[in-house]
Amino acid sequence: MDDASIDELLNKTALGDRRAFDLLYQRTNAKLFALCLRILQDKAEAEDAMQDAYVKIWRYAERYAASRAKATTWMIAITRNHCIDRLRARRAPLAALEAAEMVADTAMRPDQKAMASAEAKRLVTCIDDLGEGDGRLIRIAYFGGVTYRALAERDGTPLGTIKSRMRRALAQLRECLSL
Repeated sequence: MDDASIDELLNKTALGDRRAFDLLYQRTNAKLFALCLRILQDKAEAEDAMQDAYVKIWRYAERYAASRAKATTWMIAITRNHCIDRLRARRAPLAALEAAEMVADTAMRPDQKAMASAEAKRLVTCIDDLGEGDGRLIRIAYFGGVTYRALAERDGTPLGTIKSRMRRALAQLRECLSL
Protein backbone atom coordinates (compact mmCIF):
# COMPACT_ATOMS: atom_id res chain seq x y z
CA MET A 1 0.00 0.00 0.00
CA ASP A 2 1.40 3.38 -0.92
CA ASP A 3 1.83 6.33 1.41
CA ALA A 4 -0.81 8.42 -0.39
CA SER A 5 -3.59 5.92 0.34
CA ILE A 6 -2.51 5.66 4.00
CA ASP A 7 -2.57 9.48 4.15
CA GLU A 8 -6.09 9.41 2.73
CA LEU A 9 -7.23 6.79 5.24
CA LEU A 10 -5.77 8.83 8.12
CA ASN A 11 -7.52 11.98 6.89
CA LYS A 12 -10.83 10.10 6.71
CA THR A 13 -10.16 8.74 10.19
CA ALA A 14 -9.78 12.33 11.39
CA LEU A 15 -13.33 12.92 10.21
CA GLY A 16 -14.58 9.98 12.29
CA ASP A 17 -14.78 7.39 9.49
CA ARG A 18 -14.60 4.04 11.32
CA ARG A 19 -14.30 2.03 8.11
CA ALA A 20 -11.27 4.05 7.07
CA PHE A 21 -9.76 3.48 10.51
CA ASP A 22 -10.38 -0.27 10.17
CA LEU A 23 -8.60 -0.29 6.80
CA LEU A 24 -5.80 1.82 8.24
CA TYR A 25 -5.40 -0.72 11.04
CA GLN A 26 -5.42 -3.66 8.64
CA ARG A 27 -2.74 -2.12 6.47
CA THR A 28 -0.40 -0.87 9.21
CA ASN A 29 -0.81 -3.12 12.26
CA ALA A 30 1.95 -5.60 11.31
CA LYS A 31 4.54 -2.83 11.08
CA LEU A 32 3.44 -1.16 14.32
CA PHE A 33 3.27 -4.48 16.20
CA ALA A 34 6.80 -5.34 15.07
CA LEU A 35 7.97 -1.96 16.39
CA CYS A 36 6.23 -2.50 19.74
CA LEU A 37 7.68 -5.99 20.06
CA ARG A 38 11.18 -4.81 19.19
CA ILE A 39 11.06 -2.07 21.83
CA LEU A 40 9.21 -3.86 24.64
CA GLN A 41 10.55 -7.41 24.13
CA ASP A 42 7.30 -8.93 25.46
CA LYS A 43 4.48 -10.10 23.19
CA ALA A 44 1.59 -9.41 25.61
CA GLU A 45 2.88 -5.97 26.48
CA ALA A 46 3.53 -5.22 22.79
CA GLU A 47 -0.10 -6.12 22.00
CA ASP A 48 -1.34 -3.81 24.76
CA ALA A 49 0.97 -1.02 23.63
CA MET A 50 -0.15 -1.36 20.02
CA GLN A 51 -3.81 -1.20 21.07
CA ASP A 52 -3.10 1.95 23.10
CA ALA A 53 -1.19 3.44 20.16
CA TYR A 54 -4.16 2.90 17.83
CA VAL A 55 -6.45 4.56 20.37
CA LYS A 56 -4.11 7.57 20.29
CA ILE A 57 -4.01 7.50 16.49
CA TRP A 58 -7.84 7.54 16.41
CA ARG A 59 -8.02 10.29 19.02
CA TYR A 60 -5.32 12.52 17.51
CA ALA A 61 -5.91 11.87 13.79
CA GLU A 62 -7.17 15.47 13.49
CA ARG A 63 -3.68 16.70 14.42
CA TYR A 64 -1.99 14.89 11.54
CA ALA A 65 -0.64 17.24 8.86
CA ALA A 66 0.63 15.71 5.63
CA SER A 67 2.89 18.72 5.11
CA ARG A 68 4.97 17.76 8.18
CA ALA A 69 5.37 13.99 7.75
CA LYS A 70 4.05 10.93 5.98
CA ALA A 71 1.16 9.20 7.72
CA THR A 72 3.22 6.09 8.46
CA THR A 73 6.00 8.20 9.96
CA TRP A 74 3.48 10.01 12.17
CA MET A 75 1.91 6.73 13.30
CA ILE A 76 5.32 5.16 13.98
CA ALA A 77 6.30 8.18 16.10
CA ILE A 78 3.13 7.88 18.21
CA THR A 79 3.69 4.14 18.68
CA ARG A 80 7.40 4.49 19.45
CA ASN A 81 6.81 7.23 22.00
CA HIS A 82 4.07 5.22 23.68
CA CYS A 83 6.37 2.19 23.95
CA ILE A 84 9.15 4.31 25.40
CA ASP A 85 6.72 5.75 27.95
CA ARG A 86 5.81 2.18 28.95
CA LEU A 87 9.50 1.33 29.37
CA ARG A 88 10.02 4.38 31.56
CA ALA A 89 7.00 3.49 33.69
CA ARG A 90 8.42 0.00 34.13
CA ARG A 91 11.78 1.19 35.47
CA ALA A 92 11.04 3.24 38.55
CA PRO A 93 7.56 2.67 39.94
CA LEU A 94 8.81 2.95 43.53
CA ALA A 95 10.47 6.29 42.90
CA ALA A 96 7.23 7.57 41.39
CA LEU A 97 5.22 6.38 44.39
CA GLU A 98 7.63 8.02 46.80
CA ALA A 99 7.47 11.28 44.86
CA ALA A 100 3.66 11.10 44.80
CA GLU A 101 3.53 10.81 48.58
CA MET A 102 5.39 14.10 48.92
CA VAL A 103 2.98 16.05 46.70
CA ALA A 104 0.34 18.11 48.44
CA ASP A 105 -3.30 17.31 47.86
CA THR A 106 -4.37 19.67 45.09
CA ALA A 107 -7.90 18.31 44.73
CA MET A 108 -10.58 20.92 44.39
CA ARG A 109 -12.96 21.50 47.24
CA PRO A 110 -16.57 20.43 46.60
CA ASP A 111 -17.69 24.02 46.00
CA GLN A 112 -14.88 24.52 43.46
CA LYS A 113 -15.83 21.29 41.67
CA ALA A 114 -19.47 22.36 41.44
CA MET A 115 -18.51 25.75 40.03
CA ALA A 116 -16.08 24.24 37.50
CA SER A 117 -18.66 21.66 36.43
CA ALA A 118 -21.33 24.31 35.90
CA GLU A 119 -18.92 26.47 33.87
CA ALA A 120 -17.87 23.48 31.75
CA LYS A 121 -21.52 22.60 31.03
CA ARG A 122 -22.21 26.18 30.06
CA LEU A 123 -19.20 26.25 27.72
CA VAL A 124 -20.30 23.00 26.05
CA THR A 125 -23.82 24.36 25.61
CA CYS A 126 -22.49 27.58 24.07
CA ILE A 127 -20.21 25.65 21.69
CA ASP A 128 -23.13 23.42 20.68
CA ASP A 129 -25.17 26.57 19.96
CA LEU A 130 -22.56 27.62 17.37
CA GLY A 131 -23.74 24.90 15.03
CA GLU A 132 -21.97 21.85 13.71
CA GLY A 133 -19.41 23.62 11.47
CA ASP A 134 -18.19 26.40 13.73
CA GLY A 135 -18.52 24.27 16.88
CA ARG A 136 -16.32 21.63 15.22
CA LEU A 137 -13.69 24.25 14.34
CA ILE A 138 -13.60 25.55 17.92
CA ARG A 139 -13.30 22.04 19.37
CA ILE A 140 -10.53 20.99 16.99
CA ALA A 141 -8.55 24.21 17.37
CA TYR A 142 -8.84 24.78 21.09
CA PHE A 143 -9.33 21.31 22.54
CA GLY A 144 -7.38 19.42 19.89
CA GLY A 145 -4.50 21.88 19.58
CA VAL A 146 -4.77 22.16 15.78
CA THR A 147 -3.58 25.41 14.20
CA TYR A 148 -5.74 27.51 11.92
CA ARG A 149 -3.34 26.75 9.07
CA ALA A 150 -3.64 22.99 9.67
CA LEU A 151 -7.45 23.32 9.76
CA ALA A 152 -7.39 25.19 6.46
CA GLU A 153 -5.12 22.60 4.83
CA ARG A 154 -7.14 19.66 6.13
CA ASP A 155 -10.50 21.11 5.11
CA GLY A 156 -9.25 22.56 1.82
CA THR A 157 -10.48 26.01 2.90
CA PRO A 158 -8.56 29.28 2.53
CA LEU A 159 -6.77 30.34 5.71
CA GLY A 160 -8.55 33.71 5.71
CA THR A 161 -11.92 31.96 5.70
CA ILE A 162 -10.93 29.82 8.66
CA LYS A 163 -9.71 32.90 10.54
CA SER A 164 -12.96 34.77 9.82
CA ARG A 165 -15.11 31.82 10.91
CA MET A 166 -13.06 31.41 14.09
CA ARG A 167 -13.25 35.12 14.92
CA ARG A 168 -17.03 35.09 14.42
CA ALA A 169 -17.43 31.88 16.46
CA LEU A 170 -15.30 33.24 19.31
CA ALA A 171 -17.35 36.44 19.38
CA GLN A 172 -20.55 34.37 19.59
CA LEU A 173 -19.01 32.26 22.36
CA ARG A 174 -18.00 35.35 24.30
CA GLU A 175 -21.53 36.74 24.00
CA CYS A 176 -23.13 33.43 25.02
CA LEU A 177 -20.84 33.06 28.05
CA SER A 178 -21.45 36.64 29.22
CA LEU A 179 -25.24 36.14 29.44
